[in-house]
Amino acid sequence: MVLRIPLRRSASFTPDPQSLVEVPSPAMQRMEANVLVLGADRVGKSALTVRFLTRRFIGEYGDTKSIYSHSLAVEGREILFHIWDFSYSQDGADESSAEEKRVQWADGFILVYSICDRASFNILHPKVQFIKAAKEATSQEKVPIVIVGNKRDLHHQRVVSSEEGRLLALSVDCGFYEVSAAEAYHGSLMVFQGLAERFCEAKLAPKRGTGIRGIVKSMSAVFARKRTDSL
Repeated sequence: MVLRIPLRRSASFTPDPQSLVEVPSPAMQRMEANVLVLGADRVGKSALTVRFLTRRFIGEYGDTKSIYSHSLAVEGREILFHIWDFSYSQDGADESSAEEKRVQWADGFILVYSICDRASFNILHPKVQFIKAAKEATSQEKVPIVIVGNKRDLHHQRVVSSEEGRLLALSVDCGFYEVSAAEAYHGSLMVFQGLAERFCEAKLAPKRGTGIRGIVKSMSAVFARKRTDSL
């Protein structure tokens, strides 16, 4: 049986080009950010998201076709997340143009794999490369990405070690967490807090690649993607 629960402030998917906009507030600086939660089927990405939104754990879900909004206070800032979790195919069959539109919509990414599923882990490295190529060609800011190993409670079925997850995250300059969405709310909170901190760092960091070097780098990235697509 598939359980469906109402989540606060749900809305149909309508990409907002003015994402990650700072909004003045007399009490606290506010930011808005679109977050795309990606993961293969049955890795627990929806469970992780709903844990963060409601503190509840639900084991099974239908198709996720809404974006859910939830605010989080981090480092003196209130970040309003617009969260959409999306399953992508492990065989890479997802239409590239649709995938690129989703990537361009998002300001940050949470990539979830199951520590009990080697295939769900193996597809993360090319996914990170795709995201960075798409985002960094049009932006001078560092892309906030967090990699999450889920189902830590099923350690007796583990096939991906914690060290492998950390090394992957280190090699692609992403955050890393290993959690159990089934066991506790704290793990999912840490994941979204970590992403929020990366948002703040990206906004406060000096712009990368300004001037002629930045233009050349952006053009090179675009042409490199075109050459890859033509192969």
